[in-house]
Amino acid sequence: MRDLLGRYLEIWCEIDLDAFRRNIEKIIGLANKREIILAIKANAYGHGLVHIAKEAERAGIRFFGVATTAEGRALREAGIRSEIIVLTPASLEQIDEIVEYNLTPNVVTRLFAEALSAKGESLGRPLKCHIEVDTGMGRTGFYYEDVMGELMSILRLPYLNVQGIFSHFPVADSNKKEDIEFTYKQIERFKNMLKLLEKFGFSPPLFHIANTAGILDYPEFGNAIRPGILAYGLYPSPATKHLIEVEPILKLKAKIVQIQDFPPEWSISYGRTYKTKERTKVAVIRAGYGDGLRRGLSNKGYVLIRGRRYPIIGTICMDMTMCDLGAGSDIKLDDDVVIIGEDGGECITADDHAEIVGTINYEILTGISVRVPRLYFRQGKLVGQDGPNGTIIYS
Repeated sequence: MRDLLGRYLEIWCEIDLDAFRRNIEKIIGLANKREIILAIKANAYGHGLVHIAKEAERAGIRFFGVATTAEGRALREAGIRSEIIVLTPASLEQIDEIVEYNLTPNVVTRLFAEALSAKGESLGRPLKCHIEVDTGMGRTGFYYEDVMGELMSILRLPYLNVQGIFSHFPVADSNKKEDIEFTYKQIERFKNMLKLLEKFGFSPPLFHIANTAGILDYPEFGNAIRPGILAYGLYPSPATKHLIEVEPILKLKAKIVQIQDFPPEWSISYGRTYKTKERTKVAVIRAGYGDGLRRGLSNKGYVLIRGRRYPIIGTICMDMTMCDLGAGSDIKLDDDVVIIGEDGGECITADDHAEIVGTINYEILTGISVRVPRLYFRQGKLVGQDGPNGTIIYS
């Protein structure tokens, strides 16, 4: 594979922008005129922050959710004009950067709220923010019952423009009875808090609690939603409803760099965890855990070559992985290997990897290293790339 500069690639991701656009259009339909705050934190779940944001903005997305001010800054420097909400708490030292790059911080302490208001006063204008309320996540935010305490006093600060109040679900992706009951309890707590605020004259322009799992299983509440993994074509868990069918937009591919012919009982890789059972050909693939291929797939996972599954054998190395081709294989050096994605009717998904190593699809996708170039395709044509040598965008 060659990139837009003609450089040969041994490992890369292919991102299908058409599939992403179709997913976004389905989410817009599901939102039913509610605002969409698209989560693009963690390098857009491994898919490439800037390219995904630009494509989403073209599709009509007006709000993005990021995790850090650095992500927000990168978006602004790339020309993104939509609202950018920094969903994790920022430090006092980052207020100047937040203002400079027109970001919307998440307020979770009185100290930060007062500092932000003071900055607004020095500028002669209120500064926008969202406020997080903890209704049961047990992480960040004001305690939901403290409406009459710190929360009301913060809402009265003269140089804060509170554009939204939000909370977060911890178990909306579960179909256990106690988790369903807890999620409904969270919704009730959030509703009651908003009613109390309204009594005292405050009604936030946006109120949102639904992450992807919430959108699919608890779609009835909030005037904004926060889709994440759904936009990239996956579901939070097998338990969540498929109200819309989405398409995975990412393929992870690599090249074969050597094919070895080994006798029986030949040990493969570190730790000698695998020995050949008979004479066989072994392909060495230019992908390893340094690229995001989880070490837990050693002797358990598969790859696709020419539409067929081949088992990963031996311990996955930092930069290379071995697979058993069989004695009579005609696979050749430089053939493409599909690590995640579809090939000839066969498919290996991030969910498959997650199940084998005992994690979630989010971790598989966000774990794809930044050293792996992302190539962006529209109507089958390579239109952009993002990688360790810089970002190039073609429209």
